[in-house]
Amino acid sequence: MEATIDLLELPGGRLRHLWSLREDVEVESDAVTGSLVLTWDQGTARLACPEPTVLEVLRRMQLGPVLLGNALLDDGEGGRDRDAKVYVMMRPVFGRFPHLLVRTLALDGLSSPLLSFAPLPEASGASLTVVPLDQLEPIRLFLGLSFAFDPLTAVFESRTASHRLVIHRQEAMMVFALALARPVTLRAITAVLPLPADVTEGILCYLAAAGVAAQPGA
Repeated sequence: MEATIDLLELPGGRLRHLWSLREDVEVESDAVTGSLVLTWDQGTARLACPEPTVLEVLRRMQLGPVLLGNALLDDGEGGRDRDAKVYVMMRPVFGRFPHLLVRTLALDGLSSPLLSFAPLPEASGASLTVVPLDQLEPIRLFLGLSFAFDPLTAVFESRTASHRLVIHRQEAMMVFALALARPVTLRAITAVLPLPADVTEGILCYLAAAGVAAQPGA
């Protein structure tokens, strides 16, 4: 299994990696067949007799961002292993419907998430993997970014990206702005910003996963 930021989160860390479904997705149970039915603007899919935890996760994801470990049923274990266990259970499901998934990065103690990204309508097979970045390889934003601002958010898209990035808080905007100025390494950004290093790193990993930034030489 590919190492992801979700499974590498340190015990006691404040970052929260959340999952949800697009706003147009509805989740319903078929009482006759026992299957789970997902419907959205452009399609329908069925999951035959899903595990109770899978059913619970998808139902919660329909309502908003979910911390996977909080949705694990009938389990006596605690700590970060809960998140990893649910991720393993959900990975085949997520792999079938990457175009329906929204990723959100949050921080304990804040009233709103740092940022989120969702697949664009035409990105039917878009991947949502958030992987670690190299500390010393320069991070570059892709050319051709378009953006829009309102009082609460900043929305970014790239002609080469499969996802739309939404920045919800100034902490994430600071990281984005510094990366926008010129190619810069993860180590250099964490050294100058007044944010915990793991928070800055998490934000940059999500920028890369959203397809608006990359380390071409990594």
